[in-house]
Amino acid sequence: MRRLFATVSVWLFFAGSLFAKEVTIHGFVTDVKSPTVFEIDDYKVTRDRSLALDISTQEDDKSKTTFKPEDIRIGTELEVKGEYDESSGELKAKSIKVLFEDARKLKRTALLEQLPSLTKKGSGWEGEIRADGQRISVSPETSLTIKPNKSERENSPDKKNKEEEEDFKSAPLTSLDALNLDTFVRYEGTREPDGSIKAHKIEFRHGELEPGEAKLWQRMEPKVKEPDYSSFAPGELKMHWKKYRIVPNREAQDYIAKLGESLVPAHQRDLSANDPLKIPFRFYLVQDNSFNAAAYPNGVVIVHSSVFDFLQNEAQLAFMLAHEISHAVEKHQWQALHYHRGELIALRAGGAFIPFGGGIVTGLAASGIQNQFARSLEDQADRVGLEWMLAAGYDIREAPASWKAVSMKKGDRPLNPFWDNHDNHTTRRSYLMAELKNNYSDVDYSKLKKDSEQFHHVAELVKTAEADQKKDKGK
Repeated sequence: MRRLFATVSVWLFFAGSLFAKEVTIHGFVTDVKSPTVFEIDDYKVTRDRSLALDISTQEDDKSKTTFKPEDIRIGTELEVKGEYDESSGELKAKSIKVLFEDARKLKRTALLEQLPSLTKKGSGWEGEIRADGQRISVSPETSLTIKPNKSERENSPDKKNKEEEEDFKSAPLTSLDALNLDTFVRYEGTREPDGSIKAHKIEFRHGELEPGEAKLWQRMEPKVKEPDYSSFAPGELKMHWKKYRIVPNREAQDYIAKLGESLVPAHQRDLSANDPLKIPFRFYLVQDNSFNAAAYPNGVVIVHSSVFDFLQNEAQLAFMLAHEISHAVEKHQWQALHYHRGELIALRAGGAFIPFGGGIVTGLAASGIQNQFARSLEDQADRVGLEWMLAAGYDIREAPASWKAVSMKKGDRPLNPFWDNHDNHTTRRSYLMAELKNNYSDVDYSKLKKDSEQFHHVAELVKTAEADQKKDKGK
């Protein structure tokens, strides 16, 4: 019996070795059982107590001396290397690196999602601000100011004495009447254990359409040749440098447009047509077998027909559209232009071409420019996209599920580089899962919409249209 037990033990040891493989994953903690047992997406990470954490810090950061294994929480960004057992999903860590790039000291800019819930407290303010898909807590110690935008500076009586933007200092916020839903908030703060942001400094600035941004909108104005729906002949959409073939099915086009419009935030949707801040959103379903969607600064949103081959339901498509719409509403392309202005000028002087569109990561990061800012914009598009998806009544759990759907069906199909990356699948999915647990724990999912018959009906229409095009080409 002892010999049999020993034989079985040896077999189990080698069997375990066969099932285990060396992997490296990068993602966000989605559940914590203890400082030695936690989850990142589908990976159940176990850590030996003797394994020290590798803390990624900057020279002036004290996180290395203060961060302990007990500080690992939902939303902590980690890179884990170890042996992964596919049968059990367990990842036995050999090294764990804690990443603080976006969790050390948050500095972000976003549109207000709702008017701040603040009350005067002595010489300061107290309450909460909702922006950026986050709960931003304000205390009397928080510095709250408002700074004039470009047009306000131009019309200022003090303009003659103030030549540079820096000369126009922020003034303390004295009344909430100065704020509206066209106001951007730049906040600085730290993440609290409950997922909220403890703000140290907040600066408001009214949104505007700057002259340079208006010119950018004009340059990106599409030239459209409508499809001949009666003969199923595709139309043509020309966007500055790229041409697309518009799917020749009116029902499919109307479906994408209706779904897209439902995801545009209510305040933006309700602006009058002659308001300069009104973005004239237009949605086009185009023929392309690569998985992608893109939004331009002027509200043109392009959806590739192959998304119906990858995504499983309408809620997943709603998240993809909400993510892209947020790039336009939050002025990401305009922000990126200013952030990388020096690098872009240098690149273009050398003959490089930098595209615009929803692919912030594929445009800026793939060009060798610092990609941390690009990633922060994609993170924001995810956070804000969740808010708008929820506001439209969709099950936000399908946002992370969309990444799994793409990774499962990829095969040999070409993808946008932002989606065509296994590390991205784990990172983005776990990021969204952590956001759901930190900011949406009180959501009643029983009242949210996941799918519709129309989604699957349109998917069939698109397949039929593409099959007809192939037949015509073969004749």
